[in-house]
Amino acid sequence: MTDASNEQGRIDQDAVGYGKPPKHSQFKKGQSGNPKGRPRGKRNMASLVAEVLAQKVTITANGKRKRVSSETALLLRLREKALGGDLRALQILLSLRAAHIPDAESTADHGLMAAEDIAILASAGLIDLPEANNDGA
Repeated sequence: MTDASNEQGRIDQDAVGYGKPPKHSQFKKGQSGNPKGRPRGKRNMASLVAEVLAQKVTITANGKRKRVSSETALLLRLREKALGGDLRALQILLSLRAAHIPDAESTADHGLMAAEDIAILASAGLIDLPEANNDGA
């Protein structure tokens, strides 16, 4: 009877089914089921943009070569285009200023600009002029 029980024990041990994979496909002792590990995550767009804009580029300013970040070089190029008469560049530059400089709203009354400059910007649609209050008084 002991031979029959040993035979039955070995059959139960070698049984294959749900929750009982074949011996040859089971993980060996001390071996991970994922030897290469989890793959490194894909970098998101925000980190890629930040990295690209932080890279240094060489520019020439006032006859001297200078290394600045790509972000700074882009802003300098935008400024040059705006000064050269590109209205789209001017609009982008003014909107960046308004969005990122807190006191830009307090100087939005354009008190520092000449009246002629204000009229030019208003005719180009780049600024809104406050309407005069004509109550007749």
